[in-house]
Amino acid sequence: MLTRSASWKLAIIITALIATGTVTELFFFHPMATPTPDKSSSPSYFNYLVVVVLENKNLNQVYGASCSGNCSYITQLADSYALAENYSGVAHTSMPNYMTLTSGGNYSYSPYTYNCYGFFNDTCQVTSKNIVDAIEQTGRTWKVYITNYGSSGCRVMQVPPFVYYTDLYYNTTRCSKIVDASPLGHTQRWDVIPTALLSDLNNIAAAPNFMWLTPSGCDTGYCVRNSTNVISSLCGHDSTTFAACVSQSNEYLSLIVPKILDSAIFRTKNALLFITWDEGAGINGFGDICPNRGQTYPTCIDTIPAILVGSHVKGGFKSNISFSHYSFVKTLEVAWNTSLLDGNSPLLQKATPMTVFFEGATPANGGQQFPHVNWVVVDLLRRGRLS
Repeated sequence: MLTRSASWKLAIIITALIATGTVTELFFFHPMATPTPDKSSSPSYFNYLVVVVLENKNLNQVYGASCSGNCSYITQLADSYALAENYSGVAHTSMPNYMTLTSGGNYSYSPYTYNCYGFFNDTCQVTSKNIVDAIEQTGRTWKVYITNYGSSGCRVMQVPPFVYYTDLYYNTTRCSKIVDASPLGHTQRWDVIPTALLSDLNNIAAAPNFMWLTPSGCDTGYCVRNSTNVISSLCGHDSTTFAACVSQSNEYLSLIVPKILDSAIFRTKNALLFITWDEGAGINGFGDICPNRGQTYPTCIDTIPAILVGSHVKGGFKSNISFSHYSFVKTLEVAWNTSLLDGNSPLLQKATPMTVFFEGATPANGGQQFPHVNWVVVDLLRRGRLS
């Protein structure tokens, strides 16, 4: 509790700030580096996009008071920028979610719901349109950064699923754009800094417009580790290991997000960071949300976090409008004036774009903007530095 002297000092400071018109800037601000966007380019919601997808957690398990482990950074980030509170995965298990995120198509059926049984074959190969097709049609560029990948090129792996699209897998030029996220540290198992991504983000002349980052298994919250070793390849054997997985992802984001936001692209251009999870943990026995294998959305809402961070994102904004992975793709379509609609995309056609999260959009029903908390001032008060 503040002493009477400290209270008077704080009141005097606030009064002076109000008089000079700077109180809002001091008490309500983004706790990260504040980008200065390039407003001379197109009026797109964003011109650069970084996507980070983590694993197998519902919103209430990684955000806020109900968090299963340490999610302090995730909560701070979501509260400071923008959070979709009613965003859903589309199926169990992982692969259909990644397929939807990279195409807008519905792959919520076997063999995709069984992650193609770990094989790459004719049954799992996809000839339909994907986001790489759509991005290139607009004249924009892209790159995929995979942690512990080893080298560039197309290699069969379930996450991310870019190699399952035949027009990518059989195209050597496109395959060359799938690279190791950290070439000098590709044997590291956790807290892996994506040096290749950060290097591109600090090279304005060469930075791709679309950047997809796949973290390591432990950083996505999929495997369990202690301070020295991976102790389980799967997360969630019990509440203790599940909480550890949550804390690992929180730690990882606290390391890489500030570096992304402090990059040249985010400081000077109209860039967006989109962080989400592939699916919730119901199928793994944690929580009771959509516990069965197969399609979830739209009949079962598998609520997962979706956090938007960027210079044109409304600060402290939350929306409970119904969104899903289809909405992510729809947003890309709207922002970059492209289309992914084909015979496998009826849910994409019906999806609501996430444009409400950007400045200039009206919140309407299901949106509310909250003041930012100045975490520096809060910390000073907590430590008694204003006494």
